[in-house]
Amino acid sequence: MDAESIRQRVAEFHKGKKWILVPDAAAGATPVVDQLREWDPAGIMVVAAIEGVGDLPKADRLRYTRATGDTVMLGIRANHAAIENPDPELLAAVDSFDPAHEAMVLGSGFSREATLVGRPVYGARPNAWWALEDKTIVDQLWDDAGVRRAPSAVVPVAEAPAAAADLASDLGTVWVADNSEGWHGGGEYARWVRSGDDIAPAVAWFADHALEVRVMPFLDGIPCSIHGFVTGDGVAVFRPIEMVILRNAERPEFVYAQAANYWDPPAAVQEAMRAAARNVGGLLSDRFGYLGGFGIDGVCTADGFFPTELNPRLSIGHGLHSRAAEMPLGSMERMQTEGDLELSAAELEATLATAVTESRRGGLLLPLEGACTPARVGVDFVDGRAVTVDPNGECDATMEIGSAVMGSIIIVRLDPDRTPVGPSIAPRAVAIFDLARDLWNLDIPPLEAAPDVCAGE
Repeated sequence: MDAESIRQRVAEFHKGKKWILVPDAAAGATPVVDQLREWDPAGIMVVAAIEGVGDLPKADRLRYTRATGDTVMLGIRANHAAIENPDPELLAAVDSFDPAHEAMVLGSGFSREATLVGRPVYGARPNAWWALEDKTIVDQLWDDAGVRRAPSAVVPVAEAPAAAADLASDLGTVWVADNSEGWHGGGEYARWVRSGDDIAPAVAWFADHALEVRVMPFLDGIPCSIHGFVTGDGVAVFRPIEMVILRNAERPEFVYAQAANYWDPPAAVQEAMRAAARNVGGLLSDRFGYLGGFGIDGVCTADGFFPTELNPRLSIGHGLHSRAAEMPLGSMERMQTEGDLELSAAELEATLATAVTESRRGGLLLPLEGACTPARVGVDFVDGRAVTVDPNGECDATMEIGSAVMGSIIIVRLDPDRTPVGPSIAPRAVAIFDLARDLWNLDIPPLEAAPDVCAGE
């Protein structure tokens, strides 16, 4: 089935049905609602924690849970609790929108439940697939798939200091928690243990949140990922994406700032990353009957690419590919999972890999604690610095600050026609967050970009 036939099939399926979306921020669902509108549904309801940053979706019903938390993960979990176990008022609002109980939920992306806000989740994924999120089991998967990796150890928290002493690189080690408290991401349950002074705080923190940790050497280089999509006939593999993970210049801490695909690693590294994704996707299919998107995060070092974690789901990189090709990967994955759509891995790979090479894109974000005053500015980059300009005119980027489930968030939209292709986008991220700190008097630490030391294998 070619790309246009897939688009038509997806549109036909969604036509005339009622859909409920459950994002953390309502504004984040606006593109999905716009797409659903083109497909002529019977109705759309959005249940979100908060409004978020940007234009609100043009849904038939819009309802807020007002569930938030002090960190990204706590905010996400609070909203999950609100939609997984809805209170009577929320259920009454859903029943008013869908009195005949015909609506289906387009899942939250991270919730493991098959029912949300009292309605079935369309395309709900099996628990066996979600279990692959545990960061402490991934090294066995790399080994079984024949993927080269860095040495590591999975140990009880109390034994992590000894493991770190054996595994440390010149920049120390990275510890990451098991899933004792459930799914986690964005580096929130990871710690950079750079020296002896960092060990006691790390042990104390993990002792409260995990039973075991995975310890591995700190890998110096560009954080990146490779994404794939498992179909009934094979594995589609896409092109590498830069993960914009900055470093706190004052203490050993990672700052997740989203992703972009302007950076190009050496050709040999690209092929190694793609081969790793193809092998892992094949293993997921054979061993778990896996279908749909997955991503492998890692670091492009002076010795090539090394994986660090598996994301067994659609993630930001898939979104970049999806928008570039104008292919609704989320809807395609759900329909494939439910048996309502057959996909060709070879055709999907050719379509998306070509599109994302020709249409570079990506953005930045920075979660912040506490409330803020909403604002929006244009940004140009001049001699390595970011300066404000009119956001309604031509500019290299726009930067907006507004509410989020953990407090506030900065969202940066880069103009693809004014963003250089090839080099890492991280230095621009540092410059623009430096500007945000001064412009809005924010408590943002001094940030550093990872060095581009990437070499072919």
